[in-house]
Amino acid sequence: MGSGVSLVLVTGAARRLGADLARRFAADGHRVALHAHGSLEDARRICAEIAAKGGEAALFPGDFSKPGGAAAMFDALVAAMGVPDIVVNNASVFAYDSPGAADEAMLRASLEVHTLAPLAIIERAAKLRPTAQKLAVFNILDQRLMNMNPDFHSYTIGKAALRAAGEAWRAAGRADVRVFGIMPGLLLPSGAQSQERYEADTLKSPLRRGVSTRDIYEAIAFFAGNANLPGQDFAVDCGESLTARGRDVAFE
Repeated sequence: MGSGVSLVLVTGAARRLGADLARRFAADGHRVALHAHGSLEDARRICAEIAAKGGEAALFPGDFSKPGGAAAMFDALVAAMGVPDIVVNNASVFAYDSPGAADEAMLRASLEVHTLAPLAIIERAAKLRPTAQKLAVFNILDQRLMNMNPDFHSYTIGKAALRAAGEAWRAAGRADVRVFGIMPGLLLPSGAQSQERYEADTLKSPLRRGVSTRDIYEAIAFFAGNANLPGQDFAVDCGESLTARGRDVAFE
C-alpha cells in the first residue's frame, strides 16, 4: 500500500469483514478509524487489541439509518484525527425480502445505510481534505450486482444505487478522488446459514472455494497503493458472478 502511513476509515468495523480489515490496516502500520453502531463493545475490543500491538485506532459511533448520522460521525472523526486518506464503506444491513413481498421500511433503511451514508462520507472527505491530499474510496458492494437474483431485494437495491453513484464519481473525471467498488462473493456464513452449509455452498463457485477477508484486504491494498490506477468496479468472488442462478446460493 506504499510506504507512507495513511489514515483509514472502515465503517461497520465491529465484526466480520470490517473488523478484519481494521486489524489488517493497523498491522500494516496505518492509523485506523473504526465506525460501529450496534456492536460498540466489539469495536472497543478491536481498538484495544490494535493499541496493545502498538497501533493507533479510535472508535467513532454512528447510526447510519438516521438522516445525518454518517455526517455527524465523519465530522467527529475529522475533529479528532483529520480527514482519512482511505475510506472503506462497509457498513451494511442484510435482511430478507423479495419482489412482491418488499418491505418499505427495509428499503428505506437499505438506502440510508448502503447509499446515502457512503455518499455523505465521500462528499465530506472530498471537500474537507487538504488540497494536496488524494482520496481513495472502496465501496463494498456484492457480486450479485453482476448476476442478479430476486432474493434480498431491498439490500440489492441499496447496493446497486451505491454502485451507480461510484460510476458517477468516476465519470466526473476527478484525478484526486478515486472511487472503487468491490463485489465480494461468498465470504462468511450469513443469516441462518450454518458453517457446514456455507462450506458446501462455496464448492459451487468455479474455483470451488469461498473468498477470504484477506483476499478483500489485499485487493484494497493493491489499488490503494497504486495511485495511477483509476477507480473501477471489480469482483473478488472466486468466479461466483459467472455462474447464473435463479436464487441466492444459500437457497439452492
